[in-house]
Amino acid sequence: MTSLSSQERTVIQTLLEMNYSVRAIARFSNRSPSTVSVEIHQVTPYKADAAHELALNKRYLRGRPCTPTTAIGFFLNHHIGILRWSPETAAHILGLPFKTIYNWINNGLIKLKMSDLPGKGIRRKRQSDGRRQVFVHGRWIETRPESMKARQTFGHFEVDTMQLGKKRGEVLVTITERLAGNIL
Repeated sequence: MTSLSSQERTVIQTLLEMNYSVRAIARFSNRSPSTVSVEIHQVTPYKADAAHELALNKRYLRGRPCTPTTAIGFFLNHHIGILRWSPETAAHILGLPFKTIYNWINNGLIKLKMSDLPGKGIRRKRQSDGRRQVFVHGRWIETRPESMKARQTFGHFEVDTMQLGKKRGEVLVTITERLAGNIL
């Protein structure tokens, strides 16, 4: 059922003053007779302005009330605030949507704050997948001086690393002298 507009209520009032029947008013306004009958009986004697004001006030009473009872408030304060449950767990136990509990917290309807929630503000850092990072220090092999490429002088070393397993930190390092080929 859609609500009547202020103009439709004025038409109903005018036709009532002209002694039209409920069915005639419904036919004229292209509404159901029950809609017109309910509208007329809301305010007696019928005044369009008073009926419209009453309808606007009743509009705020629609829907399910969203206030926690004292028992639910105590349960949430104890289990979330003291026992450090998550709102999702408490919502599951109470049979409520968890979004309702968050709305109660945000609107101040229970004694908890967002800072009281367990794990609030903690962000998990993304762990490395173990792949090699980009090498930014030193020289690349391709940019070696020609004297090193010729392998004619002693004292030039080549370092290489190899990761052992999947854990970070376990690395095998090989150091090779370029002239003699000795491995350290």
